[in-house]
Amino acid sequence: MSGVRNDPATFQIVKNSLYKIAEEMRVVLTKTAYSPILKSAGDFSCGVFDRAGDMVAQGPDLPIHLGSMPDAVRAVVQAFGDDVHEGDVFIHNDPYFGGSHLPDVNVVRPAFYEGVHLGFACLRAHWPDVGSATPGSYGAVTEIYGEGLRLPPVRLYDKGKVNKALEDVILANVRTPEERKGDLGSQLAATLRATDRLAALARRYGAERLVAYMAEVM
Repeated sequence: MSGVRNDPATFQIVKNSLYKIAEEMRVVLTKTAYSPILKSAGDFSCGVFDRAGDMVAQGPDLPIHLGSMPDAVRAVVQAFGDDVHEGDVFIHNDPYFGGSHLPDVNVVRPAFYEGVHLGFACLRAHWPDVGSATPGSYGAVTEIYGEGLRLPPVRLYDKGKVNKALEDVILANVRTPEERKGDLGSQLAATLRATDRLAALARRYGAERLVAYMAEVM
């Protein structure tokens, strides 16, 4: 840790690189998302997190998302612990696990370099529909059970292989499955870009050194 503190110039470069990763996630999402609420309205937020689920960098996004996203990533950490591998992707939208409301869906992807777990990328995006009795998933309900599909932290990809059954369940509970699949794909692409960029930083500075820089950011 002392080596990090004694190199303030490199620390600034790494810190700014982490912020640029979060910003690049935005670019990927807006260029690939299907629904206007993401492409035009910008109802999504991006973040880079350490291994404990603490946010080390965020995009110029929505405070209502950014304030609770660390809890959303920590929910994945708590649910899966060390059972996290390269190629995994987790998804959830439960307000009781660091969410905001059910249409805000978190895609959480761990980043690795040469077997070392670096941290996570998370992209929370508002899906225009997650079921419920009302199109748009806004309605006069008094219980969360009527608001739509509720996902606790679950593994969508296991070492690069999609959980097709889970994907089918999600798409069967929304009114516009093709659009939802497209938006999910854009979240997957944006988080993949982020983890690729984190791996590139680890290649340049060393994996454990990057982890130390991320701790120094905190």
